[in-house]
Parts: sequence; C-alpha cells; structure tokens
Amino acid sequence: MNFEQFTVDNGAIRDLNELLFTSVFNDPDLERVVTPMTKVENGKKLGYVDRMGDVGTAGAGCNPTYTDVEITGFEKTWALGDWEIPKSICYKDLEDTIARYGMHEGTERADLQDTPYWDKFLIPLLKSAINDMFWRLTWFGDTAAQNVEDGGNITDGIDVKLLKVCDGLWKRLETIIANNPAQQITIAANSEDTYAGQKAALRTQGVAIGIVDDLLSEADGRIFDKPDHAIFMTNSLFKALRTDVKNLHNIQLPVEKVMSGIQLSEYDGHAVLVLDIWDRMIKKYETIVTGTGNAAKTTLNCPHRAVLASPQNLFVGTSDKDRLASLTVKFDDRKRDNFIYAASNFGTLIGEDELVQVAI
Repeated sequence: MNFEQFTVDNGAIRDLNELLFTSVFNDPDLERVVTPMTKVENGKKLGYVDRMGDVGTAGAGCNPTYTDVEITGFEKTWALGDWEIPKSICYKDLEDTIARYGMHEGTERADLQDTPYWDKFLIPLLKSAINDMFWRLTWFGDTAAQNVEDGGNITDGIDVKLLKVCDGLWKRLETIIANNPAQQITIAANSEDTYAGQKAALRTQGVAIGIVDDLLSEADGRIFDKPDHAIFMTNSLFKALRTDVKNLHNIQLPVEKVMSGIQLSEYDGHAVLVLDIWDRMIKKYETIVTGTGNAAKTTLNCPHRAVLASPQNLFVGTSDKDRLASLTVKFDDRKRDNFIYAASNFGTLIGEDELVQVAI
C-alpha cells in the first residue's frame, strides 16, 4: 500500500484499523478448475494408455490369422519454471506515513512484525498477491511473452517476467487448437478492431448462444463422461449468453455464488463456471493499443473465451510438498530491515489433448 497518499498529521486517521480497502477481489479457488499436483519433478513424464486397436474381422473358420495386440499410449512431460518473491521493507520508509501509528516504539520500531501494519495489511495483501500469481501463471503464463511494442500481446508497461515462469494453460490450449482446428470454436467478436466493437459484436442477439451451442456439439463426447466437466468462461461471454437465453427463450439462467469470485450456472444440463478473474487479467495483461493520438485504437487480446473440459484433465504442478512454498520472514537486527522471501517452481500440463474444446 502506498501510505504516502494518506495525510499523517490532519488527525483524520490514527489507527491503521480504520483504513478500508476501496475494492477487494476475492479470487476463486484455483483448485476448483484444475487438478493440483505436488512433488512433481521437472522433466517427469505423465503417461496415459490410450486405446487398443480395432478388433473384430470377418470370420475365417478354421485356422484363423492371429495378429499382434496393438495398444497405443502417450506421455506428457512436466516443464517447471522457477519463481521467487523477494521483498524488503525498511522502517524509515514508513516513519513519515500513516503506517507509523502501527509500529513498535523505541529500539524495536525497526521490527515491523507483529504490528497492525504487518498483520492486518502487509501479510493479507501479500497472500492476495500470491493467489493472483498462481492464477496468472496457471492460465496466462508464457515463456515467450513480449510486450505489444515488441510484437507480443502483453500490455506495454507490464514486466513480462511476471508471465515468463512457465507456459500456462491458454498457451497450451492454443497449441492444441493450432494442431487440430476442429477443437476450436471461433469467436468472431474477438477480431473486431476496437474494444467497443469486441463488446458490441458479442452482444448481437444469438451470437453468444451460438458459440456455446457449437462448443457443446463439437466437443469429444468423452468430456461429458467426467462428472465434474464444466464450461469455464469469461464473465463477458456469460453475460451475453444470459441475455440471449432470456431474449430468445424467455428463460433466466440460474446464477449462484458458490465461493468468493466464482459463479455457478447451468446451460443445457452442463455446469457453467464464470471466472471473472479471466476478464480482469486479460484487461490488465493483454490490452493492445495501436496507433497514437486520435488514431489510437485499444483492443483486448481475445476478451471473450471459454473452455469445455474437466478439471481432471487440467493440471498444475510443483516440486514442493505444498502448492505454496513456505515464506521466510526475517528481521535483520544488524541491517534493521525486514525481509520476506519465497521461491519454488511451477508448471502446467493438459492430460489428453482431445478432451478439451475451446472457444476463443
């Protein structure tokens, strides 16, 4: 928190507990949409037995011809990238801010642990930022990420190192649909040359419902055999779908907030999970501005998206025993600084390529 934006000596705020966050996003639980795996080794294989070849030929009577058993399979390889969180805080940076009212006094004032500043603001905000990190890497990680000005899709001004830890699930899904275009439902609205156009095109009557119907009808039927299969979609697509269903069929799609930041609905008997965090991260990390001055145009990189899959086929992994490595929190009595550090590795993997259907 930038405490310098708060006035210190006007008597308005003396207790850090009086501060209210103007807006707090409680992000959905990552494990609701993916399968986490721990103690994963970089380069370790995840193997699948696929199927046996076709059997049953025309009968030949006596002395049939015997053929070899053909069983096919495949394997995927974990690629884990390293991440770290190194932070330091000097008490001198806080003495002339409102944070000073939540600090120890005297010799101990440099040690910020066990203070209102530390317990009620710094640590909760850090936990939220770490949760954001896992969502960002899981879905939007890209080891080849580049800013728009360098020919990529990452918002200019965003440090691409935030995304380069590993390839996320969207990067892997793009590879799958590039190899098999039948697994993609094209959302034409994403190709509009302004963000306003991208929104308006999706909201044209019948567009959203057509996208979701195609997503379901073109998908591999084995996806539906998984009891936890669902359509994961951006909030932008869900709002357009809900409007379509109401206008075209006079039916109101049910909406239930099942946990912080995640909405559950149902369409044609299939669960729909609305992930507003996708919308927020696309706007933050994938805003594309072209041109300058009056000729400048702003679009988002595919703001409307959906994936039909089972979480059992979408994996995230780390070599740690827990998803989040332990934080090292220390006060250096000699340097009089407070240090926070965490480091580990992280990666994603899609099990069976055929068992995803993507709308983008």
